[in-house]
Amino acid sequence: MNRRTRLLPGVLLIAIVIFGCSAPADIGSASAAGKKFHDRFAQQNYAAIYADADPKFRVAVKQDDLNSLLRRVHDKLGNVTDAARTGFYVNYRFDGSTITITYSTKFQLGEGQEQFVWLKSGDGLRLLNYNIKSPALNDSNVQ
Repeated sequence: MNRRTRLLPGVLLIAIVIFGCSAPADIGSASAAGKKFHDRFAQQNYAAIYADADPKFRVAVKQDDLNSLLRRVHDKLGNVTDAARTGFYVNYRFDGSTITITYSTKFQLGEGQEQFVWLKSGDGLRLLNYNIKSPALNDSNVQ
């Protein structure tokens, strides 16, 4: 057995411990980012949501389109009154990890399921994708 082969299990174990220990913190950070999103949504401060989003999000989604979507969701559903996390997935990568969190969300005027994908990089978390589904929205899937 050469030296590399003997070191590989140890290196893998260290990586698992490092990444495994950071998962709860990453989920907590993503939950806090979701709360910040909901606070800005309640204030109808869609420009701040867009400005803080990841550049990849801003390339894929025009600010006017996001404003239109969030205005429509707010008009149909109102403010968030409760958001219960129903799932999460953390994907660690060297070029930036993603944290996906899903919520069963109660709004003033209805309910929906939200999914946030946050990109973690050196300067924190940035919104990479937002998806909401609700029967109150005419088409059941608005992205």
